[in-house]
Amino acid sequence: MALVTLCPGCSTTFRVNAAQLQAHGGDVRCGCCQRIFNGFATLITVNESAIEYTSQIQLYTFSTTEIEAENQVIPESSDNEVETRVISELKQETTETTEITQTAEPIEASALLFGDEKPDRRWYVKWGSVNALLALLLVGQIAYGYRTELTMIAPEIRPRLERLCEFLWCIVPYPQEVSLIGIESSELQKNPAQHPGVATMYATIHNYALFPQAWPALQLSLLDAREELIASRIFTAQDYLQEADKSLQFIQPQQEIEIRLDFDSDQVDALGYRLLLLYP
Repeated sequence: MALVTLCPGCSTTFRVNAAQLQAHGGDVRCGCCQRIFNGFATLITVNESAIEYTSQIQLYTFSTTEIEAENQVIPESSDNEVETRVISELKQETTETTEITQTAEPIEASALLFGDEKPDRRWYVKWGSVNALLALLLVGQIAYGYRTELTMIAPEIRPRLERLCEFLWCIVPYPQEVSLIGIESSELQKNPAQHPGVATMYATIHNYALFPQAWPALQLSLLDAREELIASRIFTAQDYLQEADKSLQFIQPQQEIEIRLDFDSDQVDALGYRLLLLYP
């Protein structure tokens, strides 16, 4: 902010300071029309940017005759009142200048970063494209790492993930939640007359999940009369599935399937068994 006074004769504005006004009790002479007037009478404060023209006021030692000739009335105020008013105006100017400087600091920092010119639309498009590409890569990594879990949440997206894996040379494994698959029934049969030394295990497997699951492995344990373990073996789906079902890659949600398992029992005299499903 700046101190400005107005000449009542020619309406010219002048920028003044405290020293000029205090020197002669506020009486100054216009540098344009030479009129003597009291600077305090028309003193105002304005922004620096609003001053279009400024000029130095010509100081003059005034006599009583000259003042009366100009019909200028000097305001009655003591030197202390004048000094207090000017000092107050100068403090206000200093405070407002400091606030403007602080506000301008981020603009200067921005100017150092981008130069004198602001980023154009191409800059925003470029970085927007880079961010979009990074976002797609992130989504791709998540989809790759959790592709099996995604098929459990939304089974219908499996075909899309499988097509994507064709380009990445990967597969989408089927879920293996053993707690959601179980044995509905089982029976161990022997027929010495027709097949001596061969025992047959019949069982029904049920998938309780709402999504397809991989075929589990089957662990068969043979027990004696005291229910102690005699022999144990793990069979894969290709061992226990019927010939018509061996081409199936998974068990459908809520599906039941009958299995049959033939094995040599000639060397063991088993009186009991234990059948478990597991994912190795």
